[in-house]
Amino acid sequence: MSNGDPELSQLFGELTGAVEELQDELTQTRGPPRPPTPRQLVRFTSEVTIPAIVLVLETNVRALRLVQRALRIAEGRNPGTASSQTRERATELGRATLSRLDDALADLGTALEGRPPNDEARELLDDVRTLKLEIDDQLEAQGTTQRDSVDIDVDAELRSLKDDVDDENSHEGNGDNR
Repeated sequence: MSNGDPELSQLFGELTGAVEELQDELTQTRGPPRPPTPRQLVRFTSEVTIPAIVLVLETNVRALRLVQRALRIAEGRNPGTASSQTRERATELGRATLSRLDDALADLGTALEGRPPNDEARELLDDVRTLKLEIDDQLEAQGTTQRDSVDIDVDAELRSLKDDVDDENSHEGNGDNR
């Protein structure tokens, strides 16, 4: 920048002034972040937290079923019959998951405490607790039902495993290295 260019000096001065104004405005609006409002907390809970918990529970159930089948096949047993030990382990894992859900609900209840009463948030929390109790009851009922009988289509499971092995062999036979 040359000292003899007044237009450039003026533009530089304006730019410096604008930057200083922005900096002043930012320092005035800074402060500690505000806590979420009860409405925002309820919205987040209904749109993110509850669906995430449901997804985790469904994923755990599916994973446990797959592990159970794999263990039976690895032991050379029929995948349709379950030992009492496996059932107990699955029930124990289900209870542990529900315990984590209880903890999450307790955390949510704690977060709602100390805030102005919100009927919508209170209703949502009651609905979640009711659903959790229904899930507990269903798991308990399924646990007792599974002790009596397990309905698994063994032939379909064996066909599925055979198809998987055939697919893998056909890929290897074609020179397709994945």
